[in-house]
Amino acid sequence: MWNPAQLNDSALASVSMGYQVGVTPLQMVAAVSSVANGGHLIQPRVVRAFIRDGRRIEVPRKEMRQTIEPETAATLTTIMEQVVERGTARAAQIDGYTIAGKTGTAAKLVNGHYQKSDYNASFVGFIPSRKPALTILVVIDSPHGNGYTGGAVSAPVFKRIAEAALTYLGIGPNLNAPPPVLVTRHDPLQEPAPAAQPARAASMLAATLEPARNGLMPDLRGLSGREALRLLSQIGMSARLSGDGFVVDQMPTPGSSLVRGDACTLKLQRRAPPSATGGRP
Repeated sequence: MWNPAQLNDSALASVSMGYQVGVTPLQMVAAVSSVANGGHLIQPRVVRAFIRDGRRIEVPRKEMRQTIEPETAATLTTIMEQVVERGTARAAQIDGYTIAGKTGTAAKLVNGHYQKSDYNASFVGFIPSRKPALTILVVIDSPHGNGYTGGAVSAPVFKRIAEAALTYLGIGPNLNAPPPVLVTRHDPLQEPAPAAQPARAASMLAATLEPARNGLMPDLRGLSGREALRLLSQIGMSARLSGDGFVVDQMPTPGSSLVRGDACTLKLQRRAPPSATGGRP
């Protein structure tokens, strides 16, 4: 930053829009994350945890300081949501998710002078904006394709990264999430009550979602209807159910391409198949 004593009226105006201030990408992400965290600045860290003597030890979360009041953070979040909803970053929109962000189109500084045809184009945002899980910054050095602004070239890249990351982390939509659609249900008097089934361990359910991290439809066969609905919600899909009990068939089929926002049709029956364990032996 320039020495405040050297800032004239024109320079002060430039500072208000981001010029004459230099930050690293990590500093920008930390600053925006403090807004997402309600005004709390968290020290960046590279390592989340390490293993010692067979035990996983988390690296503690360290809060540096309060940067802004929670009310100010909430106001900024609302303003940044409008940037994505109807402003310069509409290309970053993802169906079912609220996103808060800001575009940046900065002329590059060379030998003390701003260039008129060379830019850094950026977009930084956090998602879901009301319950943040990710802050993502995209900076493109000297874009020369279809456009040069942050909204034109960086926001679409943010969208692609965010979609893949949300699927990988199993974070479902937070905006108008479609409810499951019940197609038919069997009369419980027609068939004997299902045998008690133990709840799937969290590790097994997590393993079921593993293909979704590679953009493939997971195998839900053998899961209870409730478990299948929960997993589909995490990967951004709705469900159409036929019958009740345990999943014996599904469409799209396991291993096919996963399309966020599509509906998955599940056929259920009252008794789980003897060897059904979510498609794994």
